[in-house]
Amino acid sequence: MTTEDERFLAGAGRLHVIGVAGAGMGPLARLLSARGHVVSGSDLRLPEAEAESLAGEGIAAWEGSRPERMAGCLLAVCSSAVPPGDPERRAAERAGIPVWERPRLLAALTGAVPTIGFGGTHGKTTCAALAVLGLRAAGGDPSFIIGGRAPQLGGGAHRGRDEMLVLEADEAYGTMTRLRLRGLLIANVDTDHLDHYGSLSALEDAFARTARETAGPVVIGADDPGGRRLAERTGLPAVGFSPEAEWRISEAEAGEDRVRFRLSGPGADVAVRVGRPGLHTVRNAAGVLALLSLLGRDAERAASGWENFAGVGRRLEERGEAGGVRIIDTYAHHPTAVSADLEALRAVPRRRLWVVFQPHLYSRTRLLAAEFGRALSEADRVVVTDVYGSREEPEPGVSGRLVAAAAGGGADYAPTLEEAARLVAGQAEEGDLVVTMGAGDVTGLPDVLAALLEAGDD
Repeated sequence: MTTEDERFLAGAGRLHVIGVAGAGMGPLARLLSARGHVVSGSDLRLPEAEAESLAGEGIAAWEGSRPERMAGCLLAVCSSAVPPGDPERRAAERAGIPVWERPRLLAALTGAVPTIGFGGTHGKTTCAALAVLGLRAAGGDPSFIIGGRAPQLGGGAHRGRDEMLVLEADEAYGTMTRLRLRGLLIANVDTDHLDHYGSLSALEDAFARTARETAGPVVIGADDPGGRRLAERTGLPAVGFSPEAEWRISEAEAGEDRVRFRLSGPGADVAVRVGRPGLHTVRNAAGVLALLSLLGRDAERAASGWENFAGVGRRLEERGEAGGVRIIDTYAHHPTAVSADLEALRAVPRRRLWVVFQPHLYSRTRLLAAEFGRALSEADRVVVTDVYGSREEPEPGVSGRLVAAAAGGGADYAPTLEEAARLVAGQAEEGDLVVTMGAGDVTGLPDVLAALLEAGDD
């Protein structure tokens, strides 16, 4: 049944996206434009290259707030992180223009287009990218919205020929509970976003609700405790290494830059190779393949699209080498993801493994400092910066120093990225591997570090 929001979204008029440079909002703006909407956008910081890229797709975008440009909009859409006092948001409200947050727009969009979602605390972007490549290898051309750079997909959003949309079923702000899905993978369930949910049990309730309300097949990764609890609670098919899983992983081998495994399940027994490292890659790919098979896609054909998978930006992304030191950047910002990435790097030849970690969110740092410390202690040298607060205000007594202390005596606390870069550049030696980690602006650190290493080599 078509909802009132779906009918409204189909109307004529400009849609304005506040926060268009964000990983969640930018691809959404691009898909809306590709679907024939007139779209504009704004962001507090909009790099010139991004503005030009958006303009090339017919999206007029500007840096900063221009409330006067809200006139003539059909609808303003904003990230859940945009505050009520945002000037453009307030101007739209004063003019009687509806203002939706991203979950409401996604609810309308997924109601209009058959949608399969990829959820879980970790791996959503990678799973969604694998699904698109698998569907293409099986002869399809789905639309998609992905919150990360995936070079093989040609961008973060695409309008395909098929009446199918692939997206990340994000648990932040309860977004996944608003989606209207025809298929769902919940890759894992871990403690996170308790600033929104309040407790782990409330978070698990939200995943269970999303699974129950999906109008099609659901698969749950059961190799983590939260996933196992969810699979037992819902009785839905599980995928994992356990012999009790309906979709079982076996014969797994993880190399320096690729993995291989076998997936056995109802009507399928497939040998799989994926061109990315780590056992987390095995679990992600197995979950995607199980869901695609349940959706009626040929599992062997789908898996054939992954052998040369180049990954997604900021997921163990190679950022170069300087002074004989190799630099990798990764998005890991939860203890489980940190451990998974460090596990994947064990197979990489190196002298010492350095990690420069930037904690993300004060609430997450306060709740999980000890877990972060244990995960980071797997590296040879650890440098922790101060917290990237994002949408949160600082909390007294909460800083990167908590994580550094939890990581043990080998960890250093360097409050700024510049201090961290100088510390590493002054001590790293030829043959070392440096990994920069976090969901904030730490992604700019590899370039700074490379320049310092090169200068020191002159």
